[in-house]
Parts: sequence; C-alpha cells; structure tokens
Amino acid sequence: MEMRRLNLPIGSGRHIRVVLGIPRTASMDAVLILGHGANNNMEQPLIAGVHGLLARQGVVTARFNFPYAEEGRKKPDSDDILEGVFHLVIEYLAESEEFKGLEIYLGGKSMGARLAAQLVSQDVGASGLVFLGYPLHPPGKPEKLHDQPLYSLPCPALFIIGGRDPFCHLDRLGQVVSQMPMRTDLHIIPGAGHSLETGKEPLPAETIAEVSRVILGWLDSL
Repeated sequence: MEMRRLNLPIGSGRHIRVVLGIPRTASMDAVLILGHGANNNMEQPLIAGVHGLLARQGVVTARFNFPYAEEGRKKPDSDDILEGVFHLVIEYLAESEEFKGLEIYLGGKSMGARLAAQLVSQDVGASGLVFLGYPLHPPGKPEKLHDQPLYSLPCPALFIIGGRDPFCHLDRLGQVVSQMPMRTDLHIIPGAGHSLETGKEPLPAETIAEVSRVILGWLDSL
C-alpha cells in the first residue's frame, strides 16, 4: 500500500494537503473521500485510522485538510469555501487517469459528513455516502435538526454512530432515516461518543477495525 501525499492548489497562491491511500491491489472499484470535523484536521485518529486500514484492505481512499485547518486557524471557513474545496478534491480524483473508472464515495466525520451530504444533495455525483458521526442536531437540542440535505440524497448512505453521541440521538436519527428516499444503513457503536470514543483513552484499534469492516461490507453489498 502506498500513502501518497500531495499539495492541491485552491487558488490565490494557497493549497491544501491531500493524502491518498493506494492499495497494491484494489479489491473494489471504489474511491472513498473523507472530510474531517470542525475541531480537528485530516490527522484525527478516526479519519486517519479508517483511511489507512481501508487502503490496506483494497479500497482507494483520500483524506484532506480544509483551508482553515491547513493554515492553523481554529474557526472553520464558510460552507461555500468548505464545499468548494471538497469539490476540488472530488474533481481531482474523478479526472485522474490513474483512478478513472472507480466509483466515487463521499463521507467524513461530523462536519465532513454534513458537507458530503450537502454536496450530494446539490447534484454532485457520488455512488454512496459514509457518515462517521453525523451532526444531526446541537448537543442537548435534539429538536433543532440539521436534516434537510438527507431527504434529497440520490444514493445510498451508511451511518456509523456512537450509541451516546450527543450530536445524534438515536431516536431522532431513526425518525429521519425512515423518511430518507434511498437505501440507508445504520451501524451503532455501543457506548461510544461523537468521535466513536468510549472514554478518555485514545480511540481503540478495535473500533477502527470494526468501522472499516462495516464500510467494506456495506460497499460490497451495493
């Protein structure tokens, strides 16, 4: 497996870093692009761990920094900027001769998951979506749903959610999923939080392995 690092220009002399995980032998005709969450970057353990393990198991993967994270700023850029950069990464992979013919799957953690849903609901082509902790509502406010893009998705979606995620109460998610038009699958990590953590300790390797197995099985089922 090759971990290929590159700089992708985003205009005005700026760039972001992208990491491609390229298997020695691809087991699926798929490339999965993962966006990170608001308070971290592409090195966040869940994103980096799943990215690397899936690449070792035969799936081309990509992770990248949004501009604010690349430049060391804490406050995320506007959605227009975030979506535009996500779209540039999609275009780079879709137009690459090396990956031509692979189906594009989008996803990410928290904010990255939300942005992926927004892009696909706006007719950005994708064969499926993988949500690693979806920010369905603010903590403690399950009535304030951020759910509109989910009802316009033209492709299957996989939610991998912690059982005690304060951003995604399972009863509210169940109500939303029941109204989504396309195939939707849900995998719950019991006792886990928004980053699929189960305590103050580092994210267990077993959790990363479980998440990767679920994604592989889901891709194989489509």
